[in-house]
Amino acid sequence: MKKFDKDKLTDVDIYLGEPNEQVRESLRAMMRGEGLRRTRTFARIDDMINALKEAPPDLLVAADDIDPKLFDVIRDIRHFKLGRNPFIMITLMVRPENDEAVKKAILAGADDVMIKPVSPGKMLERVAHMTMNRLPFIVTTDYVGPERRRAGAPDRPSKIKLLEVVNTLKAKVEGNRMSQADLGRAVENCMNEVMAARLDSHGLKLGWVCNLILKAYEDKRIDKELEDKILVLVSVLEDASRTSRAIGEPELANICTQMARQVEEMAESYENPTDAQVGTIRKLTKAFEMAKSSKAAAQPAVPPGPQAATA
Repeated sequence: MKKFDKDKLTDVDIYLGEPNEQVRESLRAMMRGEGLRRTRTFARIDDMINALKEAPPDLLVAADDIDPKLFDVIRDIRHFKLGRNPFIMITLMVRPENDEAVKKAILAGADDVMIKPVSPGKMLERVAHMTMNRLPFIVTTDYVGPERRRAGAPDRPSKIKLLEVVNTLKAKVEGNRMSQADLGRAVENCMNEVMAARLDSHGLKLGWVCNLILKAYEDKRIDKELEDKILVLVSVLEDASRTSRAIGEPELANICTQMARQVEEMAESYENPTDAQVGTIRKLTKAFEMAKSSKAAAQPAVPPGPQAATA
């Protein structure tokens, strides 16, 4: 597999998080030997977090044993709660004995996952391949990251939009270095698409959960699981409200909040709902889509920075 051209790696910024000093220094020496001289290493995740707040790297490489909260940190990056660029390339290295690590890494939104011990040469080949052939991103109610499922898979709704996101690592190796202002605009444009896709995902999830709730009432399955599904609706609507507010749609945000309160009232008496409350569930998805469509002509404006996505 072809590696990066050394001559084009001078300006690439890499953050490497690895608690084992011997492994950390070996990886850094290898990277610098390959021309990646702007490689910063971290033994503690808090130091890595502080660096992410100061400036975004083009590539983040981190080991799962650096800290148990690593996967939450990766998720915060993708949801624009940490750092200035939620679309940095991310490679995670996980221990083979950590059975859940690969799944957690994927769900957090990592671009690639490698099983330790990681061969330095192999890692660079994988990074080069993933960078130049980056998967498009998808957005759901709780996920932002690469779309790994095959197109046409039965578990992936066809309406989920595929997003091409900013890739500063690829830009640099192709000789297209971005200024901070250019990066800010690119991230803002991508985040506008992410937020719009997130609202679309809210509509899909509302429809799915509403159908489950109505089916449960039809089948007389009035149990705790039904209550939980109703509360899921509340959560989705509240998140839709926050998303709408973030893209400058306060009216849509207020509508979502009002619908959330109505559903919340139903949850308190889910065992004996009124006809009107069941009717609300039946009309909820259409009401949400109509409210969203009425605002579709407005141009969203996501302010740069982590505060843009506070879901």
